Amino acid sequence: IGGTKAHCLLDSGCEGIMISSDFVHANKLPKFELEKPVILQLACVGSKSTVQYGLTAKILLGKEKYEEYFDIANVDYYDVILGTPFLLSPSVVATYGSSKQGSRVTEQHIFGVQSRISFTKNDIPGLREAWQNRYSDIFGDIPLELPPFREVNHEIKLIDPSKVIHYRTPRCPESLKEQLIEKINKYVTAGWWRQTSTQQAVPMLCLPK
Repeated sequence: IGGTKAHCLLDSGCEGIMISSDFVHANKLPKFELEKPVILQLACVGSKSTVQYGLTAKILLGKEKYEEYFDIANVDYYDVILGTPFLLSPSVVATYGSSKQGSRVTEQHIFGVQSRISFTKNDIPGLREAWQNRYSDIFGDIPLELPPFREVNHEIKLIDPSKVIHYRTPRCPESLKEQLIEKINKYVTAGWWRQTSTQQAVPMLCLPK
């Protein structure tokens, strides 16, 4: 930018072309005041700023040279953000993944399924199978054992452990008793639940889904 290397972000989600005020000051780039300040609205609720200065500078991107207008803003981490106005210019072709030479149609290869930006219903079975194979530890059956202790272990602390709550004991419908007993046996075998004697327990409601 103006003969100085800059840390640049090509951002297809940004609707502007911005340059850091610190970068402008450090490189003494000529700037001018805008007749009317521009509101800079960020994605976060309540996060906005105003652009009061701008500049025009020459860009060397790879082997290509451009002359571009920039809004001067308090850009964090990057020196320059080139948004959609720059990416949509006739001289720029943005590709994601692999693309055929001479074609602007972007192709992506995700888990062996070739797509052009959007998927069709025919792609769903292949994607589902690929994801299930890749993340089998998540999609597989739950192991019937207690998880290992980790760096952070959660527990529920009662405000008053000695408090006794009187309530009407709920009953399990006869049609769901078999499923309830099966669940109790499964949880006890896995060690998730354990039998104990207590004055009260959290009531369990059995509802069909």
